[in-house]
Amino acid sequence: MRHLKTGRKLGVSVPHRKAMLRSLTLALIERDAIRTTPARAKELRWYADRVVTLAKRGDVHSRRQIVKLLGSTQTYSTGENRVRKVLDRLYSSLAPRFKNRPGGYTQLIRLAQRRSGDNAELCVFRYLPDPESEKASKGDKGSKKAKAASDKKPAKQAKAAVAEDKPAKTKAAPKAKSKKSAEE
Repeated sequence: MRHLKTGRKLGVSVPHRKAMLRSLTLALIERDAIRTTPARAKELRWYADRVVTLAKRGDVHSRRQIVKLLGSTQTYSTGENRVRKVLDRLYSSLAPRFKNRPGGYTQLIRLAQRRSGDNAELCVFRYLPDPESEKASKGDKGSKKAKAASDKKPAKQAKAAVAEDKPAKTKAAPKAKSKKSAEE
């Protein structure tokens, strides 16, 4: 019996599982959405929500806890560190986005297609979109349709004007050739 044994094993060893969940969390924060299996996504939900909750606090202790969850910020080669980029993105965009939300920052959407290699079930795991951006995109769609409808009439008129000009040019061009050939 597995009493008091929380979490899914995902068929890998403990260090592998820990590294995989860290990597998936980093990818999710970087891209806002990832494709993975439902079992991995369900296990990842705790990490993704925990990181945002800690970022919403905004103090130094929570920043250190996020680094502990996601891995070290030390880098031995020149260039940018992935964890530092993610920390900046957490504090600049994700924490303000979910400022008034008490929890449940992620969404799991199952896909009809399956992975080609092993026929595993797939899903899209993402952070919930910003409510303001949803309203803006809905408003833009309506205005785009109205704008497209109003733009069609002048476009048709312009095409008609161009079409009228083309036959006149083609008719004049053969006459010029015929005059030249007649003169020679």
